[in-house]
Amino acid sequence: MGFGMGIHQCVGQHVARLEAEAVLNALVQRVERFEIAGSVRTHPNVTLRALESLPLRAHRYHG
Repeated sequence: MGFGMGIHQCVGQHVARLEAEAVLNALVQRVERFEIAGSVRTHPNVTLRALESLPLRAHRYHG
């Protein structure tokens, strides 16, 4: 994810980063592993590499 730099930076980038960190921490505590559950599609872009679709299946911890 890109938020820009200098005068062109996104004013909400700090909140977005905190939210992403909270989501990832919650996933790490609940999910043992992920596996790809379908076809991955990339978004055509000359400048950036991006995913259009990444279907995942989560395998939770048992316990």
